[in-house]
Amino acid sequence: MAVNCEEFQASAELGPAETMDISVSQLLLFASLLLLLTWLLVRLLSSPPSEPTNSHRRRIPTPPALPIFGHLHLLKKPLHRCLAALAGRYGAGAGVLHLKFGSKRVLFVSSATVADECFTVHDVALADRPGLASRRLLTDDCPAIAMCNYGALWRRLRRLATVHALCARRVADTAGARDAEARAMVARLAGGGAAVVTVKATAYQFVANVIMAMVAGERMPEEKVRRFRAMTEAGLAAAGAANRHDSLPVLRLLDFGRTRRRLAGIAMVRRQFGQSILDDYRRRHPRGGAVTDDEETPTTVLGNLLRQQERSSEPLDDVAIRSVCLSLLQGGTDTSSSTIEWAMLSCSPTQMCSGKQLTRSTLLLAHPGYYRSPTSPDSPTSGASSPRPSG
Repeated sequence: MAVNCEEFQASAELGPAETMDISVSQLLLFASLLLLLTWLLVRLLSSPPSEPTNSHRRRIPTPPALPIFGHLHLLKKPLHRCLAALAGRYGAGAGVLHLKFGSKRVLFVSSATVADECFTVHDVALADRPGLASRRLLTDDCPAIAMCNYGALWRRLRRLATVHALCARRVADTAGARDAEARAMVARLAGGGAAVVTVKATAYQFVANVIMAMVAGERMPEEKVRRFRAMTEAGLAAAGAANRHDSLPVLRLLDFGRTRRRLAGIAMVRRQFGQSILDDYRRRHPRGGAVTDDEETPTTVLGNLLRQQERSSEPLDDVAIRSVCLSLLQGGTDTSSSTIEWAMLSCSPTQMCSGKQLTRSTLLLAHPGYYRSPTSPDSPTSGASSPRPSG
């Protein structure tokens, strides 16, 4: 009897623990089911109701996607050929393709007719730029015109750049600076004798000094041009590497590859470079940096903006002035220098022929048997999918 009592007491002591384990498991199962039902209910309520009048409309075609990565696993190099292949395989002739790069939804347009409709009928809906975390880190408190969201700030910066730099009268005023820089470049090349000249670097320095003369009325030393070019190229490379962080937020939270730190460092260098241009101009013009009204003082973008800062009732801070100046410098140097390089190459048939042969040999090494004829429909150098120089 005593043994039976001890067994009864042991079973009585173990009973509540087992009951507690069962209760916790049931609660977890119930909570999981409740969360699943809540998620399904939210998805059903947030989805737009189907209208009978629009039932004949087709959905935008899309390739099969993975749950978290979307269509990132389908992207390969070169990107433009990969996207063209996806549009041909899954687009069903619609001219549009719905892609999902991680958490970002992308509408890929592969038809000229649809692209024209996007820029005319749906221009307001597609005018804005996507809100990317890498873009905010890269521009910091000095946004660029090419990276601003479509809104009041973008319209203001665009108006300042158009009125003070890009209008016909301002461009005509900088003719003297362009002529002087062209003469200086020719004299520098003539003084070098038979030394080898890098066309890209020479054209880049020429364009940078022309824009700098228009912006601040001075030339940049060769070392400063190299630092400016390195800063611009580092920003473009970091922005390209940050695409996976923009698509997959978990990589951004973990700062995988230290991309966030690298973008913040480039943003600080960019801000310091723009502020140094502004400080140097104010140091050379003691009257607060504003230009004088006499005819001997050259008209510059910085002088006009600083004069507007002093006299205009509309507030104009140094951030907006730095943004306009850096947008003009970074937006005009690489594109204009590349255009000059391609123009000089097109004027030299021998070098152009050598470039074509080098391109074809590179394609043959990368894709054996793929390259056939420049006139072939699926040739890498035919049609709208062939790469073309900027400008």
